[in-house]
Amino acid sequence: MLDLTACEPSLLYLADTVVTELLVRSTQLRPDDLLLVGANCRDILQRALGHEFELRTTVDVDLGLAIANWEAYDELTEELPTAGNTGIRYSVAGVPADLMPFGPVEQPPGTVIPATRREPMSVWGFTEVFDASLALPLPGGTTIRIPTVAGYAALKLVAWLDRSAYGEYKDASDIATALYWYAKSPAVAAHLFDSDQGQRVLLQEDMDDSVAAARILGEDVARTIGHTRLSELADRWPGKQADLLYHSMTVPNATGWPASAERRQAFVQAMERGMGLPQAD
Repeated sequence: MLDLTACEPSLLYLADTVVTELLVRSTQLRPDDLLLVGANCRDILQRALGHEFELRTTVDVDLGLAIANWEAYDELTEELPTAGNTGIRYSVAGVPADLMPFGPVEQPPGTVIPATRREPMSVWGFTEVFDASLALPLPGGTTIRIPTVAGYAALKLVAWLDRSAYGEYKDASDIATALYWYAKSPAVAAHLFDSDQGQRVLLQEDMDDSVAAARILGEDVARTIGHTRLSELADRWPGKQADLLYHSMTVPNATGWPASAERRQAFVQAMERGMGLPQAD
């Protein structure tokens, strides 16, 4: 489904620049400990899937750092200039970069408290998404990790829950983009029409292949994050802003993405069925 070799070097430049600088500064960090997330990740997945239309532009890099202890994080960040006041954003080789530690430093699972931040920060699902991630070769010769589409979607679902509560709704567009990718995927279409399991899903979704693709995305999300994280998501989803979610699910410049909130809701509900979540009203 993903051809990461299809990404032109210009798309990988920001990540390559940041990663190169971080690895020079750290004695404990390995390339395989770095998980690219956020908008740069989205743009790379978009191109790897063969889509060329423009999404929101970005000039920063978000990296998850699978670190063994806080000493490793402190060594990496103590000499970096800060950027903003989030406690996790630094200027790395002149690029704004969010450096998000996860793994053994989580306490409780899904939460970290960097000393520079002094308050809890969610890294929910990072470990599970990292475990299912793909290798991403960078132009400089380093290979880091990138989520699958399902892993990216999982992180965006919880990001919607976290940020919509504070009036920030951009994650709805990213959820929509992941649904669009599945709806337009030749690999997903082949699964739906050429496999027994896929044909069962098509029949259950009244032969609506786009809705069926959304259900397959939900199944892949559930498989990626596992039962415990899925139960946690089910307890919160879709939050108090369900109607606003459907309204905000735009995919700029995408051909064939529905303008109707009712149609978008049908996609979300199919994804929920795939994950085994209670249906939104």
